[in-house]
Amino acid sequence: MRFDLALLLAAVLLGAPAAGGERVCYADPEKGDDAADGSRERPWKTLAGAARSGRLKALEAGGTLLLRSGDHGAVTLSGDNKEMVTIAAEEGQKPRLSRLEISKGSKWTLRGLTISPSFGQPYKGDIVRLAEGGPASELVLENCFIYTALDTSAWKVEDWMNASSGIFMGRHGTRITLRNNHVQNTRFGINLCAPDSLCEGNLVADFSGDGIRVTRDGLVVQYNVVKNGCCSAADGDQNHDDGIQCFLFNKGTGTVRNVTVRGNVIVNREDAKQKFPAAIQGIGFFDGPLVDFVVEGNVVLVDHWHGVSLYDAQNCKITGNAVYSVWREGKARPWVMLGQKQKAAKGNTVTGNLAFKFPLKDDPEVKAEKNEVVTAESFAKAIKQAMAAINEKFGETHPVSGAKRLGAMEIK
Repeated sequence: MRFDLALLLAAVLLGAPAAGGERVCYADPEKGDDAADGSRERPWKTLAGAARSGRLKALEAGGTLLLRSGDHGAVTLSGDNKEMVTIAAEEGQKPRLSRLEISKGSKWTLRGLTISPSFGQPYKGDIVRLAEGGPASELVLENCFIYTALDTSAWKVEDWMNASSGIFMGRHGTRITLRNNHVQNTRFGINLCAPDSLCEGNLVADFSGDGIRVTRDGLVVQYNVVKNGCCSAADGDQNHDDGIQCFLFNKGTGTVRNVTVRGNVIVNREDAKQKFPAAIQGIGFFDGPLVDFVVEGNVVLVDHWHGVSLYDAQNCKITGNAVYSVWREGKARPWVMLGQKQKAAKGNTVTGNLAFKFPLKDDPEVKAEKNEVVTAESFAKAIKQAMAAINEKFGETHPVSGAKRLGAMEIK
């Protein structure tokens, strides 16, 4: 068998295995050099530098770039890869980005990164932005920690209102996955504007707008924890905060179809002494028509009437949800509700839910059965089961931030 020395040397210089297998390159902000070959011994310096120089083209057939600890800059990626390209933290390393954008392209996975404006020059807007510059598909963002600042103890209401938002899944995308990311201290947590996409296992904590926004057809939003909404109208913030909200992107009202919202846990606030407390709405889907939705197995603890509310819903299934309030200062007792603004509600199924009330009369065709008045005991059981399912799938603590998904709460 002929031994080709030239091919062997080329493979080494490109940071690839000498004989077959996936190409693996490295970037190290402390010891690397953007003029190096990207090998383990001669890593590139930063992800931002490798992206600007076009060196990531060497991975388009399905390679991996492993990032080492340090600052990797404000990163913009684009391009259609032949196979999935993975950019991830090397084991035991803690790479940091100040911003991330995948403007367009396909087959990119980013994993295990910490992304925050605090690592670079100040800016406004989203910390992570996907699929807003052109067509994009098969993008995966998972196990990342995304935040504005870790310490917000000195923040005023204006700081919360002007804070960057977490993740914007853009309108030009499709088949995008956001999985097990921790989004902390933002204006809006996660905006979902790409159809046929998945948002699962994320932790959205401490936000002043909405936790998750659902604005396109075919979205699946499941097993997320959304908690600690802040800043009310009394504080000067007029946004009507929701744990999970739905409307048609860029239009407000209009038909949204085939959305699944499953197994999410929404908690108004964990800490009774939270600064700038706000009464958030739970699952608030007020702008439709909403067609062929499935809203099942969600657990909602809020200081508001709207536990689960769907307006102008058609052929939707609301099953196995539990809503409750531990706050007794106001009169709000969360409900499971079918409402309408356009007199379009019809043909829905509401079964096996727990709530204080079930206002369903706006749908004359509704099939409603086995819905029960919630108690502290039944709700405590529901939230325990929901969190056990989430923790089993994604871990009790986040793999990068180390934050616990939900602290212990007294249900009474």
